[in-house]
Amino acid sequence: MEYLVLDLQKISKQCTENIFINVNSEHVKARVSKGLAAVARADREIQEDDVVRVIEAAQSLKPSTNHVVLHNIVREYFIDDVGDILNPVGMTGNRLEVDTLIVEAFAPHVNLLLKCLRQAGAHVGGLIFNSLASSRAALSKNAKDLGVLMLDFGFGTTTMALFEENKVRHLKSFPIGCGYLTNDIAIGLKTSIDIAEKLKAAYGYALAKDVSRREMIKMAEFDQSNKNEIPRRFLAEIIEVRLAELLELINNELKTAGHTTQLPAGAIITGGGVKLPGMIEFIRHHLKLPVQIGFPDLKNFEILNPAHQELVDDPEFATAVGLVLWGANERPKSKSFLETIFNFFKNLKP
Repeated sequence: MEYLVLDLQKISKQCTENIFINVNSEHVKARVSKGLAAVARADREIQEDDVVRVIEAAQSLKPSTNHVVLHNIVREYFIDDVGDILNPVGMTGNRLEVDTLIVEAFAPHVNLLLKCLRQAGAHVGGLIFNSLASSRAALSKNAKDLGVLMLDFGFGTTTMALFEENKVRHLKSFPIGCGYLTNDIAIGLKTSIDIAEKLKAAYGYALAKDVSRREMIKMAEFDQSNKNEIPRRFLAEIIEVRLAELLELINNELKTAGHTTQLPAGAIITGGGVKLPGMIEFIRHHLKLPVQIGFPDLKNFEILNPAHQELVDDPEFATAVGLVLWGANERPKSKSFLETIFNFFKNLKP
């Protein structure tokens, strides 16, 4: 961690002054909460302080045991029992209510992460749940309005975010990531993790039925001491079993959230795992939804220069770009600093 912070400081000392970190753990929980507050002014006009009080009331409920709040996301306001209000400031009423989604993380994990970063000399500006960060970069407002499922396939976990009417309806983290595919390949083929990862990258496929039974993989290509050949379809079958388990978990979570196929914008998938051939077809088949890969789109954000699009034109960078956008929102004067960072990486390209 210390070496990473030192590398960042070589780019700019500002890099370590306000770091935004994504939290990606199976122990992240999301729960709905409600807050209620009486309007303070005699003329019944709702002010900013009323909004602050009602949001604090929503978060005042006792948190889950040994968990810390990452986000208190406002979904809608109610004035005298009339809902679907996005901004109540300036409106009049007697009673203000709010419906929020509280996102909590396991406190020991968060505290250890913060401790490591502090000891390395970094200052943390915020902790962001993974799928919220990637959604910030890869989802359009139109998709969030229509209804969309965001899936981020990471190494150790997979996270989901469900949006509808531009509101976060549901969040979930699953304890299965694409690193599990590598472990399964290593076990199934009785080989090392390094070789299994190379096999997955070179010949992996998500749908076994689309792979010819005659296609063989020469193991000597990855391990000169291994003269065996294995069917590529067998490799795909190992991958498919684990992916099917993950998609079943996602399907069950969608049913729990009250959604199955009523998502006009379909599913947007990001993360390094989505680059596995056949992933789009596999997910489309299991979720019965239109599926497309989500790329960070810089032209949708004034704070970022569209000229830098080529640097982040990869679904693996959705979370990183989302964190940049989240941090930029907290630091409105950071545009010139972001230009410095992007130009540094641009100069590194051959």
